Amino acid sequence: MQPPKSAICVICGRRPATTVEHVPPRGFFKGTVGQFLTVPACTICNNGSSEDDETLRNYISAQIGKQTTDAKYLWEWGAHKSFLRSTKLRSALLSTTHEVEVANEDGLTTTRLAFVVPVSLYQRVFERVTRGLHFLHTGKLLPTDICVQVNLLINSPDLSFPELQIFETHSVAEEAFVYRFALDPEEISNGVWLFTIHGSHWVQSSTGALVDNAF
Repeated sequence: MQPPKSAICVICGRRPATTVEHVPPRGFFKGTVGQFLTVPACTICNNGSSEDDETLRNYISAQIGKQTTDAKYLWEWGAHKSFLRSTKLRSALLSTTHEVEVANEDGLTTTRLAFVVPVSLYQRVFERVTRGLHFLHTGKLLPTDICVQVNLLINSPDLSFPELQIFETHSVAEEAFVYRFALDPEEISNGVWLFTIHGSHWVQSSTGALVDNAF
């Protein structure tokens, strides 16, 4: 998809666009081929997001494990190496790791390890993704005063719901990242976005007047 042109960074909406930003972050993929999406951005937004992108990549990979071939590559070629290399990152993850009891499909319970995910990190990264994709599909910057609310979804939504049938669907990197969205035709700054990472990790964002619309 050829991105529209903008002299202003579509992420911050203030500074001149002198480079491009990947939406979603290129670091979400390892060993994955396919088309990657970029939008006009300033160097501050582009360079300043690298640490957030890598850290969130690692947390997502730690949650989804090796469920798919692409997820396996993400762990082995990306997240696992980052955890081994960074004492700070490893300590942050291990400091919140604890045992929890979960119910299996047969009704029996088992003990698994869990850890706290940084919700504010999801907010920062997926707000950038939302603003970038909004511009890519509308050709217009999402105004800086428009709120973007990000929610982590514990379970995958039922895509057969009538409300989701109106969502437009696109994929990046051979469906390693799938996003769905619907915008208010009368006010396109109001929208709902649904993201799937490596087929098993779900995140939702909403903008404008629809910020309280969570799945």
